[in-house]
Amino acid sequence: MHMPNQPTILYIEDNADNQRLVSRVLEARGFRILIADDGPRGIDLAEQSMPELVLVDMNIPSLDGYETATRLRSMPHLRTTPIVALTADVQPGTRERTLAAGCDGYISKPIDPRQLPQQVQEFIDGKREALPEPQETAVLREYTRKLVYRLEAQVEEVRSANQQLQEVDKLKSQFIAMVSHELRTPLTSILGYVELFERGTLGELGTAQQEAMEVLGRNARQLADQLNSLIYLQEVRASQLKRAPFLVHEVLRRVLGDLQHRADEAGVIIRAQLQPTALYNGDALSIEHALRQIVDNAIKFTPAGGQVLAAVQDDPRGVLVRVRDTGIGIPPEIGDKIFQPFYQVDSSLARTRSGVGVGLALVKHIIEAHSGEVSVRSEPGKGTLVSVVLGKA
Repeated sequence: MHMPNQPTILYIEDNADNQRLVSRVLEARGFRILIADDGPRGIDLAEQSMPELVLVDMNIPSLDGYETATRLRSMPHLRTTPIVALTADVQPGTRERTLAAGCDGYISKPIDPRQLPQQVQEFIDGKREALPEPQETAVLREYTRKLVYRLEAQVEEVRSANQQLQEVDKLKSQFIAMVSHELRTPLTSILGYVELFERGTLGELGTAQQEAMEVLGRNARQLADQLNSLIYLQEVRASQLKRAPFLVHEVLRRVLGDLQHRADEAGVIIRAQLQPTALYNGDALSIEHALRQIVDNAIKFTPAGGQVLAAVQDDPRGVLVRVRDTGIGIPPEIGDKIFQPFYQVDSSLARTRSGVGVGLALVKHIIEAHSGEVSVRSEPGKGTLVSVVLGKA
């Protein structure tokens, strides 16, 4: 427990033995110790607390002690707080570099437990070390040069890592496209024979066989939809839009008609408010695919007895489409993650049509390719509103 008038010391050190030693020595003399294992954690603790003094080891990993001290010194609430360097580096110039980085003093390692409490108290009471101005200028120049070199090296590392990620993403896309196409070929034959059996072309089926064939057909079509979404995602990423004038309200009407049977199976009521829209210059096929994904999602996450309302109208920005459902909603912490490829909302109400998580990512890509935007407002347990604005060409 933090006692009144108990000075707080923030100690940034990655060595557990040194952490224990300093904590025991200073706590025995009435100080409160906050421990951080590295620079970023120390900076976080400094932002959350008001320490009377900061002890920072210069040899911590990642963000080293010099950079950490510079960052701490830039914090408004720490401008007058003493920052003291701890280091085993006794080479010439080390003390000067610590002062140039923003430290007010320098304590060499190994730490002397008998002197440490008095050294800390002296800095809390106002002791400050400083460099003569000519020397400070030279040391600062050298310190800045090293920071720039380190920054350049980090930028190069990030650039190289980003290039590798792009190559991996390209390979992943090629792999998905190849696998999806390879799977779609035998699936086409399966769907063809399912249709022949359903029509009775290959002979009459008994009741049990008909039920089995319905299950087979439903799941095969679901798999086909998922494969088509994967393939379409890769194609849309790589190709240009094929723009031509079309009526958005007619496209939405067709989508609602196609998905009516799914709504009926789920016990969900579909309502429509389709105001006639002006001709829109865009890629009708991709827009239809995007709207189908949105409406299908609304049906999928709405329990039986719920409703899905789809509306479209002209808008000063282009064309506005809204799909509102009375479904399970989306937890607020998920936010825009639903637009990331392969992200899925885990829910028992998703029934068996869990999909592969590319639907909304594909929607976002298509809408943004039409200079538009897609947004989601949701309240868990009450429903979701997806708004799409198709921008003017």
